[in-house]
Amino acid sequence: MSKFIYLILCFTADLILSQVFPLDYALYRLNFIPHVGLIGLMLVARELDLGTALIMAFGFGLFLDFTHYGYFMMNAFVFTLTIWILRQWSNQVNESIVELLVLGVLTIFVKEFLIFSILHLFNASQMRFLVWFAHWQFLSLLGNLPLMALAIYGYHLVEGFLSNKDRRRRQGEKTLWMKMLNPYE
Repeated sequence: MSKFIYLILCFTADLILSQVFPLDYALYRLNFIPHVGLIGLMLVARELDLGTALIMAFGFGLFLDFTHYGYFMMNAFVFTLTIWILRQWSNQVNESIVELLVLGVLTIFVKEFLIFSILHLFNASQMRFLVWFAHWQFLSLLGNLPLMALAIYGYHLVEGFLSNKDRRRRQGEKTLWMKMLNPYE
């Protein structure tokens, strides 16, 4: 339940930051797209089994489709595919902050590249790749680095809270867990 609250807080941070930094569709300036919710989803999905992670990604993507103007079901499809790709990569990544930051940057790039590809596939956009990268992705990738570090720190706080809660629960029980782990000693 606390991880779900963490995800809600991450997506709320996205909503607040998207109001502070609105998008410029005329491409007169660089755009910053906050992805704190996607990073939080990435961190939580790494701990879950694949089916649950994909269902959760589809659910949050569907929620964004209902609350944001755009193409219906695109976020649900893109979030699900991004988390599936992420799960293939995350087997090779440890828990260090640098590796999680690199995985976060790759997750943001893959998500946005999938949206770019889908829009080009259906001829909904005529923007070239370099223009898209320069105006939409460059500032988003750099600007999300401190937000990723905060999301990772928040996730580690939630994990610490859950492990302390589990440790206190086990201390209050009558069964000695250490003897249960190796009954032949």
